[in-house]
Amino acid sequence: ALQAGRQAPLADRRMGLAAADRVSSRKMPVWPVAAYGVIAGLYAGAPRGSWSWFSYHPAAMTISFVALGASATLVKKRGGYGNTKLHGAMMTAAVALAAFGWYVIYSNKELLKKPHLTSWHAWISVVALVGYAALFVVGLLGLHPDFGLRKTNKLVRYSHKYGGRVATAIGWFAIVLGFNKMHADESVLKLLFAAPLAIASCVILL
Repeated sequence: ALQAGRQAPLADRRMGLAAADRVSSRKMPVWPVAAYGVIAGLYAGAPRGSWSWFSYHPAAMTISFVALGASATLVKKRGGYGNTKLHGAMMTAAVALAAFGWYVIYSNKELLKKPHLTSWHAWISVVALVGYAALFVVGLLGLHPDFGLRKTNKLVRYSHKYGGRVATAIGWFAIVLGFNKMHADESVLKLLFAAPLAIASCVILL
């Protein structure tokens, strides 16, 4: 009885923290994250105003993992049937755009006769992209609210939820590495690019 009495406050505290996380996430509007992802993506693609085939790579990846991926996470945290379907649609668009971004960098390196996967940025990006693709398959076939085969399975739902946050965090890390590589001597610019992601991660990814 004494042990149960000690465990009860701890369980109540955990439930309170979880509830606070849900409330804070639901109160956070989606548009600032989406707007930042689009603006940062377009700037990353053409920092000096010029646009090339390569420009579509950083633009697509940033919009995919930030504007779409992060926004989809916030939408899902609000709960409900409609938000779940919207989350799925946004993640479908995120996966498609990330795949396009991968195709751009692959074709660009082929065009320039450069080797593939020669940096940490490249390998981490592959991990994030594969993660999003796997989450898309599980989300569509297993967790779709209309026909998901495992939509009531708690383990699948838990794995999908936190796996998505990990994949998004890895994607953000890859994006920051890529941006830093393109702006190696611009410390202030690198800080301005990464700081909003660091702040948003406290609400979106934790």
